[in-house]
Amino acid sequence: MDDGARTGRRCRVLLTEASSASAREILTVLGRHGHEVGVMDSGGLAFTALSRWVKHRHKSPPFSAGPDRYLEALRRTLESHPYDVLLPTHEQLVALSRHREEFRGLGAGFAVPGFDAVRRTQDKAEAVRLLDRLGLPQPDTALVTSEGELLAQKERLPLYVKLPVATSSRGVWRADDPAELCRIAALSQVRDVFARGGEVLAQRAVTGPVVMVQALFDRGTLVGAHTVLRSREGVQGSAAAKESVVLTQVTEHLADLGAELDWHGPLSLDAVLDRAHDLVRYIDVNPRLVEPVNAELAGVDLVCRWLALARGEPTGPPPVARSGVRTHMLLMAVVRQAEAGRGRRAVLRELARAAARRGWYAGSQEELLPLRSDPAGALLLGAVSTCLLVAPRTWRRLAGIGAPAHALSAEGWRQLVGAEAP
Repeated sequence: MDDGARTGRRCRVLLTEASSASAREILTVLGRHGHEVGVMDSGGLAFTALSRWVKHRHKSPPFSAGPDRYLEALRRTLESHPYDVLLPTHEQLVALSRHREEFRGLGAGFAVPGFDAVRRTQDKAEAVRLLDRLGLPQPDTALVTSEGELLAQKERLPLYVKLPVATSSRGVWRADDPAELCRIAALSQVRDVFARGGEVLAQRAVTGPVVMVQALFDRGTLVGAHTVLRSREGVQGSAAAKESVVLTQVTEHLADLGAELDWHGPLSLDAVLDRAHDLVRYIDVNPRLVEPVNAELAGVDLVCRWLALARGEPTGPPPVARSGVRTHMLLMAVVRQAEAGRGRRAVLRELARAAARRGWYAGSQEELLPLRSDPAGALLLGAVSTCLLVAPRTWRRLAGIGAPAHALSAEGWRQLVGAEAP
């Protein structure tokens, strides 16, 4: 494989945002391989803050406020700075796909799929139809267009109600009983989708561990894949701990999915391992790369391969991951203790277990804030932990309750697909 990291060629890489966990982990991989990294930074609390691997920060409006102003800032940055590669680390990939031809002329290479393919994955209702067309397993799901239809889904309880465009666990609610389903059906976000003629998902809950799947495609051909089990839940549904696994059925599903979409670039899926039926049931599709450090440690160099794709270089055959590679996100685990209402002692116990490398931390590596190789992460971990020890309820402000700055809002999606879209 001829990528910059392995041949000694240093790439100048621009990441499209600075705040997400995925951006932080992509930065870690790039930094360890010696690439020069810049980030589009909209301010606020960011996982990449203070990192020694960020060489340049370029101010931008938050992507969540609307793709048009953000894309203008990205365009100016690319015109004035000589980047070799542009890596869309979150849903900026959706906007770049929509304006792919325009940005191709700005000098930096990038690998993103066509917008028609993106529409079939970014919209959750379309993704359900896509998986059904390919015969890929998913939970029992109904697409409903009115409050009455949603309330009629009581036989699927417990179930998840999902907006057609949602990210970072926002726009997703669990209903365990009819009263909770009524409350969700009355939410303004849900009613707004119905008022616009859109569809809401009512998806039966499946019991089992969460499976996180990452993949990379070269014009429909699978060139890299990695799968982990979420071993511990973190704050707001994130993964506080993961373990790599090899699931042959997932690789086969990915090959079918990439070929159907003629996908180019990264794609991630969430699933539930239904052990009763020996099936992986897919619950979400994301047109981006999600938290790739476990993959890197397991021998699957997704970020380096993505760089090669962006530069139009060959990637070689997909590597085989090592199973049993364990990683953790201490910050997500600490905030989860506060979110669950367990108080200061639980926060302290979590920190103590990590320091002593006991429990899950034995034989596991930190993936989000690698303090040994990038020590400034200790400041973020220390500041958040101190806030939680003083006042555990501050977890809400630290985690954020609205759409994160790097996320695509429903209004932003409508701008991209056109005014006629629901």
